[in-house]
Amino acid sequence: ASNENVGKDLRDLYDTLTSGGVTYVGAIEVAEAAKVVENVQRDLNIALVNELARIFPVLGIDVEDVLDAAATKWNFHRYRPGVGVGGHCIPVDPYYLIQKAKNAGAPVELITSARQVNSAMPSNVAADISEILNRYDVEIDGSNVLLLGWSYKPGIGDPRETPAEPLAEALAEMGCLVQTFDPLVDDRFFPTGLADLVRVESEIQPFDIAILVTAHDEVVGLDWEKLAEMANQPLIYDGRRVLDVNSLESLGWLVYLLGAPL
Repeated sequence: ASNENVGKDLRDLYDTLTSGGVTYVGAIEVAEAAKVVENVQRDLNIALVNELARIFPVLGIDVEDVLDAAATKWNFHRYRPGVGVGGHCIPVDPYYLIQKAKNAGAPVELITSARQVNSAMPSNVAADISEILNRYDVEIDGSNVLLLGWSYKPGIGDPRETPAEPLAEALAEMGCLVQTFDPLVDDRFFPTGLADLVRVESEIQPFDIAILVTAHDEVVGLDWEKLAEMANQPLIYDGRRVLDVNSLESLGWLVYLLGAPL
């Protein structure tokens, strides 16, 4: 607030409405910038592990093995790579600061690069899928791909800025037929014409490969033995690194992992 007394009165008022505590920081610009920086920092950290997830497989190394080893150091911050970043904050807020910096003539290379890295992940995953299908002599054009999860994070039906959408677009551009299993997403917020939305496991159509996009409990806890019977070939790509590989392989699944050598 421009007036310190008013600002502190507002802090005291909001303090009665939340158990989290309210901090008075002075200027409203500082408060707004702090919120942006929180999300910029997360975007940068996620971009780092996503970039590592593209580097290490080429070197024959699983990025998760590297991150697990690095995490044995007490001050290492552990993040997990994934299909992409979604939601109404992390993939959006950095652009406010990027534009403000550009308008002021300030350098903003790192934040811009992080956004580019995270935005590219759906296309990178689509390229992996093409390579995997080719390995099993499945034509990418006309193949059926099952996306497991659509919303931008587990446990909710919110599809805002979900990486599932650009992933589906990249697959469709290669000629794939895309279906999505997500029991939480509302039909009203699902894009028409891009993919078929399936809410019930029994309605899933035969598919050539499944991609775990959102780690809903309803996704991770699927009847994987039954799902394998629906597959033309039981291929699964874990885009969140949450699945029990040994358990899936015992059921006949051929498992591929984001960040691991294909």
